[in-house]
Amino acid sequence: MKLLKKIEETAIAFGLLSVTILLFVNIILRYVFSANTTWAEEFIRYVMIWITFIGAAVCFRRGMHVGVDFVLDLLKGKAKKILELFIAFASIVFMGLLIWFSMELVAFTRQTGQITPSLQIPLYYVYLAIPVGAALSLFHLIGRVVDIIKDRPYKETASNDIIHE
Repeated sequence: MKLLKKIEETAIAFGLLSVTILLFVNIILRYVFSANTTWAEEFIRYVMIWITFIGAAVCFRRGMHVGVDFVLDLLKGKAKKILELFIAFASIVFMGLLIWFSMELVAFTRQTGQITPSLQIPLYYVYLAIPVGAALSLFHLIGRVVDIIKDRPYKETASNDIIHE
């Protein structure tokens, strides 16, 4: 789990850093030198897509996805556990479907041989972010189900990341 955590967070950090630097350089080129890189916007868009899907998995790991907390706060004991399990299982089903249909999209895009306009890379590399992010999310959701069944709180939150690392 620690290795997966490092990989996810390193990928996000590297993606954000590269996007920030490239965007800054592109702005300088455009407004100071009246030049522009044609591929920068496309690269930034695709990296942001990857960041989004990997970030979604990180949010599942941390238990930070949007939820109706006031309903969970009203419930206690077994009722709360049942609702948490229902939400986790519904999310698992959704992630399973997302993996299934996104893999079909990746396979179709790979078969057609589509490439991106500026970067000239296969488009299925971009679409691959969907099943990868969904698979990571599914992995973390299954871990969450185990935690709920064993009455363990979320293993990490944004605040204890800072304190314990």
